[in-house]
Formats: sequence, structure tokens, C-alpha cells
Amino acid sequence: MSDSPLKIKFEQLFAANKDKIYRFAFKLTGDDSRAKELTQQCFIRLWENMDKVKDGQDIFPLLFVYVKNLVIDEARKYYREKEMISKAATEEKSQPQSEDGGDRYMMRKEFDLQVYKVVGAMPEQRRNVYELSRYHGYNNKQIADKLSISVATVKSHLGSALQTLRQQLQSHFDIDNTK
Repeated sequence: MSDSPLKIKFEQLFAANKDKIYRFAFKLTGDDSRAKELTQQCFIRLWENMDKVKDGQDIFPLLFVYVKNLVIDEARKYYREKEMISKAATEEKSQPQSEDGGDRYMMRKEFDLQVYKVVGAMPEQRRNVYELSRYHGYNNKQIADKLSISVATVKSHLGSALQTLRQQLQSHFDIDNTK
């Protein structure tokens, strides 16, 4: 069974560029695991667009753009989630207390229990970062100093933790987020 010319071309491009792309991703993120993930996502995008790559074309500029856009998308997603949580907290504080306080109390207890379960199931480092941020009020720099990790790693863990929480809570409470 022979490999297709497209696959051979992709493998050659991958071998020639994977280390440069990883180093660039690491420079942008400061996090080894994120850099590896971004490198992988970058080459997935390349594979999806291999039909547009011309023979002899210098592919590194295209890969550079892919990585840069992936990092920007990740940052936007993190800030949108942070904004949504802040908005929800503000709305909750501004709503008047209703007579169905018992129902609200039970719903809040169930919500808190679900958050506790999801946070407890996170990898240890991610859980530590989340708890220091959300439960103890530390900022990213303080968390980085306390855990001896980079600020970029703290941001990555917080972003992943918030994404996991959102997905798990939406699933548990059957929330449709297509608006």
C-alpha cells in the first residue's frame, strides 16, 4: 500500500517545520504543553488545507499565521468566559430576593455541589490554580509566584478550568448556549 502524494508532501512539511513551529508557540505561550497542543492544532489546519499548498511554496509563513491566530482565539475565549462569569455574578447580586428563596437556596446548593465535583476532578495543578484564584482571590502573578510557575501557565490553567466548568455545568444543568 503506497502513500498518497499529498500525505508524503504533508509528512515532509511536518518534519521540516515542526520544531520551528513548536519554538514559536512556546515563545508565545511560555508553556510546554500548550506549545505542543498549538503545534498539533497548527498542523491539523495545514492538513485540512493541503490542497491549497503549492509545490515549492515556503510554508512557514502560513504556519506562523496559524499559530498566531490559534493563540489569539484562545485568549479571546478566555476573556469572554471571564466576562460571562463576572456578568452573571453582577446580575445575581442585583436581582431582588423573591419569595421562593427556598428553591433558590436548593438550586444554589446543587450548583455549588456540582462546581465542587468538577473542580475536584481537575488535574492537581489546574485545581490549585483555580482555587487560589477563585476561592482565595489571588491574582495571576501571586499564583505564579506561589506555585513556581509562569503567569502564562496560570492563565492557561485558568482558561482550561473555566472551559471545563462551563462545559460540565451546561451539560449537568442541560443549558443550551446557542444564543
